[in-house]
Amino acid sequence: MIYYKIIGWSKCPWCDKAKTELIKRSKQFEYCLVGESRGLLNHYKSIYKQETVPMVIQINTSTGHERFIGGYTDLIKHLERQLIERKVPDPDGEG
Repeated sequence: MIYYKIIGWSKCPWCDKAKTELIKRSKQFEYCLVGESRGLLNHYKSIYKQETVPMVIQINTSTGHERFIGGYTDLIKHLERQLIERKVPDPDGEG
């Protein structure tokens, strides 16, 4: 299973937009609010090398692989790229 993790603040409009976009596209996700946990926020900032929220991560539960997507704009680009990749016919004529 593939799901997304949004790390953000409760009063962040971009975090809310990321959440709304994933709901709109029927994607599974967890929404982790760290606004009251400055230490945890700094921990995530250091792991993902990102200073702003939201921080969006794609997680594959089958492989354990995590892919850092970025912020809201990066999430939109990622989701649009997925749509395009699904619509592109296989060059071998399969699918």
